[in-house]
Amino acid sequence: MAEILVFRHAEDEDLGALAPLLAARGIGARYVDLHRGQPVPPLGGAAGLIVLGGPMGVGEQAAYPHLADERAAIEQALARGIPVLGICLGSQLLAWALGARVEPNPRGPEIGWLPVRALAAAGDDALLGHFGAQEVVLHWHRDVFELPAGAVALASSHRSPVQAYRYGACAWGLLFHIEVDKAELDRWLRDPAMRDDAARAGPDTLAALERGAAAGLAGLERLRAGALAALCDRLV
Repeated sequence: MAEILVFRHAEDEDLGALAPLLAARGIGARYVDLHRGQPVPPLGGAAGLIVLGGPMGVGEQAAYPHLADERAAIEQALARGIPVLGICLGSQLLAWALGARVEPNPRGPEIGWLPVRALAAAGDDALLGHFGAQEVVLHWHRDVFELPAGAVALASSHRSPVQAYRYGACAWGLLFHIEVDKAELDRWLRDPAMRDDAARAGPDTLAALERGAAAGLAGLERLRAGALAALCDRLV
């Protein structure tokens, strides 16, 4: 069975709905629980690498020294042609590994069920080619990045000029979340720190997240099925 490595940074941020989709394709997933102190392992014979989200930023290396180790692992995966998918923090780490600047969004945090616009290059992209001109996705981030040199921008939003990008033939960064299922979202909305985070983003942010959950999750289900199928087709 092919196996991918999954870098996890928080207990409540996991593969979510991606896990059963991977299992259905006969692909195993091995978590590296960085938030529990587990070290970044050698890539070995990993078929792919998924880097999940988390509450920290790439600038917090003093507090989270594993971030530098993750960068090195991502660089190694890119050099070896191992498929990489970075989600939220993962997309920021991928951008950082590619030499791009990552910094707090001057337009403020982006949290909620909000649209992204597909750019021209998304039309023939393996992961985002099935996106419509505008899709509502789940955002929960404070930091943004510039487009890495050599990468292709695939999507943007009102607050974040680069929401998705592709580097080479098999590395993607998605600033938004496509992996979240109902169970994971429920955990986020029960978590006091995340509730406070949403409340600071705007007075109606938390209520809007709850109101839009059913429609938003249904939309994510449609989007991630195509995206993950394309990723699995590229696993080495």
